Amino acid sequence: MTPLQHKRSLWVGTLVTPWIVPLGIFVVILTDTFKEMPSINVAIELFFMIVLFGVSFTYIVTLALVAPMAFWLKGKNALSAIRLCIWCTALGPITMFIYSLLLNGLSTTFNRTHLTEILFTMAFGLASGVVFCLVSGVRLCVRQKC
Repeated sequence: MTPLQHKRSLWVGTLVTPWIVPLGIFVVILTDTFKEMPSINVAIELFFMIVLFGVSFTYIVTLALVAPMAFWLKGKNALSAIRLCIWCTALGPITMFIYSLLLNGLSTTFNRTHLTEILFTMAFGLASGVVFCLVSGVRLCVRQKC
C-alpha cells in the first residue's frame, strides 16, 4: 500500500495560496515606502488595489498551473513538496512577467527585468509553493524516508 501523498485536500491549498503573494508584495511595498506615504488612506487604497488585481491574477495562475500540476503529480504517485515547490519557484518569474505585461505593456517590461527582480519573484513563487504544501499537508519527498 502506498503512503498518503497529502494529509488534507489539495483544494484547500488552492483556495488559500493565492493570498500569499499579493499580501507579501503589499508588506514589502508598505515597509519600503512607509516613510514616503502621505496618509493611511494611501496604504488602504494600495491594499485594495493589490487585493483586487493581485489575488484575482494569482487565483487564475493557481487554478491554471499549480493545482493541475499538483493533481497530475498525485495521479502519478509522485506528489511531493520538493517537486511542487520547484514548480512554483519556476512559475514566479514567468507569472510576474505576464502580470507586468498586462499592467505596463511590452516595452516597459523588457527594460526593467533584472536579476534581483527575478530572484525576488522566485522567492515569492517558492513561498507560495511552501504555503500550498503546508496547507494541503503534502509530504516532503516521494519516498517515505526522506
